[in-house]
Amino acid sequence: MRVAEWIQIVFFSILALAAWRHPLARRRRLRVTAFATLAIAAILATRFMSYFAPPLFSSVVRDWVPAALLLVAYWQIGEFFTEPEQSVQARLAAFDLSFFRAVHIQPAKTLIGPLRALYLELAYLMVYPLIPLGVAALYIAGMRHNSDYYWVVVLLATYTCFAVTPFVPALPPRVLTGYDMFEISPNRVRALNRWVLRRASIQAITFPSAHVASSTAAALVLLRLEPRVGLIFLWMALSIAVATVVGGYHYAADVLFALLVAVLVFVGTLWFW
Repeated sequence: MRVAEWIQIVFFSILALAAWRHPLARRRRLRVTAFATLAIAAILATRFMSYFAPPLFSSVVRDWVPAALLLVAYWQIGEFFTEPEQSVQARLAAFDLSFFRAVHIQPAKTLIGPLRALYLELAYLMVYPLIPLGVAALYIAGMRHNSDYYWVVVLLATYTCFAVTPFVPALPPRVLTGYDMFEISPNRVRALNRWVLRRASIQAITFPSAHVASSTAAALVLLRLEPRVGLIFLWMALSIAVATVVGGYHYAADVLFALLVAVLVFVGTLWFW
């Protein structure tokens, strides 16, 4: 078994156990358990695929399966969200207010023009393909053997955010009344992002931001293995971080803590590889 596969199995199992100890409706507990069962079954199936399929094919499948299972973990965490806590949202909004004051920015009086708005919305849209693109970059660079290392860093950073999320139940800033949002010129990409979130998100924030943590973790790994490619991914990750705040998809605190989580996980795993 690969290290990344063990990390996934342990995380899915812990969530399933936590669902039955947490005051959740029975249907939510069953969904969390079903998600965990299907995910673990998929991991074991790919692990033993080499007995029935060519070893190279099996190995390649195992390189890519974690990308799909990230969504399973995300939906599992969503089952723990029942309603937001107003006090948590108020503290996050207050932190944002203090943060923007410290950097001398007034969101409500800052107009994000059409070109900048389009760029930031495109950057946020990249949160979905960026992690698989990191695996593709390893393939192109002839470093497929580092896939397990890549996934260990990305998964640990992402799952840390997921693990904290149930303790910080809050809605995203964009849906709150009274939150000082940036004035953003409307565009079709922003509309697309909103459409995707309405239909596929858990309708709550992940704290810290899993998108920012995973993209930053991926960038740091690539920066170490293939610096030129890593710089491109780092620029994309930082663009995503800015876009999540400006677009109202996350609080500034979500993003700052996500960056910290990604860096700590990356540094903490250096000794292992």
